[in-house]
Amino acid sequence: MSDLATLSTDVFAPHLNSTFTLEFEGGAVVPVTLAACVENPRATMPGSPRTAFSLFFECPADSAPQQGGDLTVAHPELGRIGPVHAPRIMPAAAGPTKAVFQAVFN
Repeated sequence: MSDLATLSTDVFAPHLNSTFTLEFEGGAVVPVTLAACVENPRATMPGSPRTAFSLFFECPADSAPQQGGDLTVAHPELGRIGPVHAPRIMPAAAGPTKAVFQAVFN
């Protein structure tokens, strides 16, 4: 499992639009696509070793849990990452057919 403190957008950006798996605490395993990897400089604490960032994972709405939660993110090249907390969010652009989960790293 990856050390969460060492993760940054540099780790995830090469894997945009590739398939990841979200493994939820309750046992659900959902294949998702990494849709966006966004740095959040204004959310970065002073003295932090990295810039805060968010990952946005998408999948069909009917294949996802209604809520997010604590989970492990898995990828064939990156391995298992977590646990992280990723709530299901409702961006207007996603529409009713997509589920979107956001993981925030500060």
